[in-house]
Amino acid sequence: MRDLYDIHCHILPGVDDGAKNMDIALALIEKEIEAGVETIILTPHFRKEMFEPDMEDIWNAYDELLYETRYKNIRLYLGCEFHANMEMVETLDNDLRPTLADSRYVLTEFAHNSTRAFMKERADALLMSGYRPIIAHIERYRATRKDFDLIEDLIEMGCEVQVNADAIIGRDGLGAQRFCKKLMQEDMLHYVGSDTHNLRGRAPHLGECCEYLKKHMGRLYTSRIMRDNPSKIVEKAR
Repeated sequence: MRDLYDIHCHILPGVDDGAKNMDIALALIEKEIEAGVETIILTPHFRKEMFEPDMEDIWNAYDELLYETRYKNIRLYLGCEFHANMEMVETLDNDLRPTLADSRYVLTEFAHNSTRAFMKERADALLMSGYRPIIAHIERYRATRKDFDLIEDLIEMGCEVQVNADAIIGRDGLGAQRFCKKLMQEDMLHYVGSDTHNLRGRAPHLGECCEYLKKHMGRLYTSRIMRDNPSKIVEKAR
């Protein structure tokens, strides 16, 4: 399957714990292209007191990556993986961090032990300010792993849900794979991302995930979450 999207990755070089340099970034992009990916939203971490890369450095790295890939069959957009905090709306309103592809979608990460109340409150704050949270790798959080009602509540509020390809195909363990299977059976999944960081332990596996989904969920379902849904993010850019 071609024209796949990756909405969650750490390919932008030298700005977080992902690709350390341009050579690694370009090698990761080659792997994505080989897997059928044609659109990537680059999502470097933003987490206070841990990952706070300067936006000028991010834009410079993005411009350089655009130049280096100018002859490749790949579309690159900028975003970030925003670790939820109490100032996130103000940060976004003041353009201190980018939304996904300059849309109203925000890839929103939580701490693994975030409470149900905190997740709902932060999601509501974003929604009330006109943003659309996409909950990053929802298979990782203690609150959502044990409480599908919380996921249903978040979706009913207006949030959408992303899981990592490695979780679907079993590379993150049987428990995560079972969780993803239930999520898909309940039709509560909207996006898959590679969350790739490097060429070894966290390489991109969207191609393998695509084949797995076609086999277990069907071609139409696979197209919906790996192509149709993410294409709407880019279409809704401001």
